[in-house]
Amino acid sequence: MTAVGRAASRGAEHGPASLQDMRRQNLSVVLAAVAAHSPLSRADVSGRVGLTRAAVSSLVDELIGRGAVTEAAATASGRVGRPGRALTMADDGPAGLGLEIGVTHLGACVADLRGEPRVWRRVERANAGRPAEAVLADLAALADEAQTEAAALGLRVAGRVLAVPGVVPNTPRGLLERAPNLGWHGVRLADHWPDPDTVPEPENEANLGALAEYWNAGNPVETFVHVSAGAGIGAALVIDGRLFRGARGFAGELGHIPVHPDGPRCPCGARGCLEQYAGE
Repeated sequence: MTAVGRAASRGAEHGPASLQDMRRQNLSVVLAAVAAHSPLSRADVSGRVGLTRAAVSSLVDELIGRGAVTEAAATASGRVGRPGRALTMADDGPAGLGLEIGVTHLGACVADLRGEPRVWRRVERANAGRPAEAVLADLAALADEAQTEAAALGLRVAGRVLAVPGVVPNTPRGLLERAPNLGWHGVRLADHWPDPDTVPEPENEANLGALAEYWNAGNPVETFVHVSAGAGIGAALVIDGRLFRGARGFAGELGHIPVHPDGPRCPCGARGCLEQYAGE
């Protein structure tokens, strides 16, 4: 194949993908505007995001078709021209499933696109020292119950995340490298989850707590340290509104900083970690 032929082939291969990526990004921008400022008309969205009204109208139609946005009947705005129709986030359709493994409990929550929790379940479980496959089997059953209840409300789970009390590296994703308070090391969720199509994305519980504090604040501080304390001690760093995970994903492991080098041995393998003195 000639150089021109190879270039044409790459252009044909990557061109549509780039257009798809651009549309996906624009869908995200429009959806974010509606989520943050609804109710909005299509014209209002166009003014906020800087896209043409025709482009916004096409994107809104797609979001309505996907069940992410709803459009109310036309209402008078007091301005010259055709009355706008209010766009708001849908209270049914796509939803997120949040799961949690704690040292003493399991949890499941389904939230709609407005961020409202619609299903909440928690069961007490002594998970410390239990095999990962047993804990994850119980959690998968709890997740199924939550999804069934959500489906009865017209909600369809489109994303899943799992809060874990341990270290989740940047790569490979899906690996729980170390969870000292559970007694787990090197656990790959996909190896123990019954349905490969519904494996949740793991994340450190303190990281998720920090993002929740940031997203739910009316006027959030852009840079802060979030500290969580329970059976263990965790921390997360948010810098300029973004979670800082560190080069390998280990940033914020406050509980396993040694404060007494000759102190008692910690389940993580070190001695005198902060958790040995300040955790439950």
